[in-house]
Amino acid sequence: MRAVPRILIAVLALMLSTATVAVADNGDDDKDRVSVVPADRVGGSTGGALVGDWYAENLSLPRSDSPFGGTANLCLDLGRQGKVLSPAGGIADATGLIEMTCTVKVGRPVLLVMTSADCSSAEEPPFFGETAREQRSCVTEFLKGLDITSITVSVDGAKAVDIHSPRFFEVSPQRRVVFPEEPVFDNTTPGPATFVAAAWTAEIRGMDKGRHVVDAALNLVAGGEQLVFPFRVTFKVVGGR
Repeated sequence: MRAVPRILIAVLALMLSTATVAVADNGDDDKDRVSVVPADRVGGSTGGALVGDWYAENLSLPRSDSPFGGTANLCLDLGRQGKVLSPAGGIADATGLIEMTCTVKVGRPVLLVMTSADCSSAEEPPFFGETAREQRSCVTEFLKGLDITSITVSVDGAKAVDIHSPRFFEVSPQRRVVFPEEPVFDNTTPGPATFVAAAWTAEIRGMDKGRHVVDAALNLVAGGEQLVFPFRVTFKVVGGR
């Protein structure tokens, strides 16, 4: 069973907002504003709850069907009644750009999950925790122990926003999951388990009908070397007012 890197990049949420950091290119002079904001509450769910949903869906998939396996790209339905769209891309590496596309209706919430991890009762150290408190401590210590210089998000070529700050960091409640017979992570015991996940996340608000491109990147120092893990999601926004 090949080892899977535990530094993961994916994508989270789209709604309407007043905070402006990016301009959507819709091909006309009346451009709507697009913003990148903390995912405090998206589609009626907290950011932490949505991170839990995101991991519950991905961890329950066998390696061949999971973005954690390196190949699958999924546009997930998260939150209450699946209101929130959340792209999940393949495993990030420093060798090239990961790209995927999601179609979303105007006004539907979309959640961007960037660098993330989980700790569970079914994995070996350093990702093992039995209780909710142990799992929360395990995952937050792991992520905050990474030598990250920035996690940037840019919409439609606008100035990038660095979300590597406590305002954008979300931790899930303890969740239950059934790991499949071919779990995506090595040294994971198949069957029922509990986990806590955490991630730097962002909500992207204000995308109007048309094509919008979100470029994100994890900038990390490892082994004394500066590494960049790029990720791009193209949103095809349909419908409208």
